[in-house]
Amino acid sequence: MLKEIRLLEPFKCNPDDSCVEVARKLRDSMQRHIYVVNEEDWPIGIISTTDINNKIVAEGKDPNEVKAREIMSEPIDVYDVSEDEVRVYKEMISKKRLTCAVVENKRFVGILTLNRLIGYITGIKNGNR
Repeated sequence: MLKEIRLLEPFKCNPDDSCVEVARKLRDSMQRHIYVVNEEDWPIGIISTTDINNKIVAEGKDPNEVKAREIMSEPIDVYDVSEDEVRVYKEMISKKRLTCAVVENKRFVGILTLNRLIGYITGIKNGNR
């Protein structure tokens, strides 16, 4: 079960945050991706630094005027903590995903990385167990 794997703290923004706010969050945290959550704290999209570059900067758009919802990638993969780790691994590999959102009781509780998932499945000691 995914519940047994040490997840990363949810890193998130709101759909109506400006892309400048999103870029600052990414810069300040030194992250490359941020999840977009709705009012119920449910992950609805993801934004990467590449999205900001390709969808705003390269297009000459004003980042103060563009909202997170306009550049987020969707739909995204969201798994419950009770999901089987091998099934999630197979889906992540087939979809070429490096991260996914994990929820419990309809709330975003963490980010699962492919590295942590592989470490858990193979028993490699990387802090997961």
